[in-house]
Amino acid sequence: MKATRSYSGGSEYKYGVAMILDRHLSKSLLGYNPINERIMTVRIAASPYNLTIVQVYAPTNAATDSAKDAFYEQLEQVTSQLPERDIVIISGDWNAKLSLGNPIGKFAMGTVNDNGKRLRNFSLAN
Repeated sequence: MKATRSYSGGSEYKYGVAMILDRHLSKSLLGYNPINERIMTVRIAASPYNLTIVQVYAPTNAATDSAKDAFYEQLEQVTSQLPERDIVIISGDWNAKLSLGNPIGKFAMGTVNDNGKRLRNFSLAN
């Protein structure tokens, strides 16, 4: 099966997010936008609305606050510029731990960490 691949990282492959679409779905690809090594968007023609997928790779919990702030600021900017009528899915590796009662309800486990608080705040705001 042939696939279409899109990648947002640099040539060193230290970071990066990617999407792989199968042959059928790749025919509906309207475009992709590698924002940076941690965020990319893919837009797919669909009915009744187009689909935009935002794929992310969040900094780890050990990253500096400034790196985490920059990531979420960039993500907010990206999501604010998406087509209003599109169905939007934001997914990826959030490097976060959420506890019970957060936006995902009873499906969380563990103790919330700093990245979990940031993800919760982003989720509630969007």
